[in-house]
Amino acid sequence: MGVSMQKKQIRYDVKSANRNYNPTVYKGYKKEGLPEPIIETEIDYNQFITEDDEPVDNIFSERQQRLLPDAIHASWEREKPFLSLANVGIYEKNPTTAIVPDVFLSLDVTFAEDIWKKKNRCYFISVFGKPPELVIEIVSNKKGREKRKKRQRYQNMGVKYYVIYDPGLHIYKTTLHAFKLIDHSYVSFSPKDLRSKKLWFDEIDIGLTIQKGIYEQMNADWLRWYDSKGNILKTGEEKAKVATKRADTEKKRADIEKKRADIEKKRAEAAKKKAEAAKEKAEAEKEKAEVEKKKAEAEKEKAEVEKKKAEAEKEKAEAEKKRAETEKKRADTSEKNFKAEKNRADAAEKELALLKEKLGMTRTASR
Repeated sequence: MGVSMQKKQIRYDVKSANRNYNPTVYKGYKKEGLPEPIIETEIDYNQFITEDDEPVDNIFSERQQRLLPDAIHASWEREKPFLSLANVGIYEKNPTTAIVPDVFLSLDVTFAEDIWKKKNRCYFISVFGKPPELVIEIVSNKKGREKRKKRQRYQNMGVKYYVIYDPGLHIYKTTLHAFKLIDHSYVSFSPKDLRSKKLWFDEIDIGLTIQKGIYEQMNADWLRWYDSKGNILKTGEEKAKVATKRADTEKKRADIEKKRADIEKKRAEAAKKKAEAAKEKAEAEKEKAEVEKKKAEAEKEKAEVEKKKAEAEKEKAEAEKKRAETEKKRADTSEKNFKAEKNRADAAEKELALLKEKLGMTRTASR
């Protein structure tokens, strides 16, 4: 015969701190020879206080409680999900009364879809399946029992790291204290780490440090997260300011680039106009050169014609010269012939005169 499964609803007294409370189980199974059933406890979450609407704290603590979840959710670059909450109650696996840390961090968990359902309104370990990895208490006075009672309860709960920040030195002589759960007991961080005011939680890959600065118009020493590179995790407002400043810087750079681009554009336009003017001038020079070339070619052609004409004139002159020389030679010949004829005529005339003289002398003698 198989083992039977039964559910039994157990209502816990929210004011009881009795950790040894166990539900009553029917004892008649052994007498009747039946196997004892496995009891799957069903918790009545509606009986627990998830909010009391009576927060009373000082201004610094209120801001510090908001700063830590704000910064880690805004800036922690973790691939897997996590929750960091402030002033939210935690109930043990077997819930009794809630303990409300100022801030806690739980890895690899997410909010339920129905956040208004009673069991989803605070941190029930029975719902989330594990305690938070880190709890932070901010000391406001000497009545908070952070040093012993809360420390013991977080230790029993299985919280890996417990941090106490005491900026007013109410319970310690130094501001920062931290404990790590080793073999079910808290062991304090080394005095050197505590004096340095810079803690690293190796099992969750994040750290806490104290940094002076302004958060929401309050100048104080704030407990801040830092990552594996040593960078302080910025709040949403700080990231927005950085983004705004970066955007302003980029805008100024863009404006400068735009002005530079405008100057370059104007310079390019001026260079373009200058190039176009140079091109037009070059084209005009080219046209002028072509005109000059044509003119030169015309002059050359004219010179060729003149040259040919001159050569023709020269040839004509040479022909005339030759003709003149021929005429001269002819004239010289004619002159020579004339002189020869004249000489002959003169000789004939002399000869005739002599004859006449002889003839006269003869007539005279004959008388």
